[in-house]
Amino acid sequence: MKKIFLILLFPFLVAFQCDDDVDSGFETTYFVQNDSSTDLFLLNESGQFIEINSQTDIAVGSDLNSVTEPIPPTESFLFNSIKLYRSENDNFILAYSQEPLEDGLWSLTEPVTNRFEYTLLITDAELD
Repeated sequence: MKKIFLILLFPFLVAFQCDDDVDSGFETTYFVQNDSSTDLFLLNESGQFIEINSQTDIAVGSDLNSVTEPIPPTESFLFNSIKLYRSENDNFILAYSQEPLEDGLWSLTEPVTNRFEYTLLITDAELD
């Protein structure tokens, strides 16, 4: 009798497990990509400097959404501005600022289904 019960229960359990994998997590990650010739420093919301070497990128945060849509930078609660600095003689000098955020300056990609990425590309032309 137990075998019959398990045989009937198995497809039910497998069906629910598959559904969870398909619909789980709609994540948006935000990147700053430093394509400039200068090493930059991101001033984060807690007042700490994070180095972004030339020709590299870093994730500045990620948000989860309950629907299958990306969360634009302006609607994220992770940050409300981007400030990038360069170091000169042990001083930090503001090189780029986006305050308030502008969604049009960020490129959106979906590298994996329901995983979205916004990237802010910084080149020498964007730096002050």
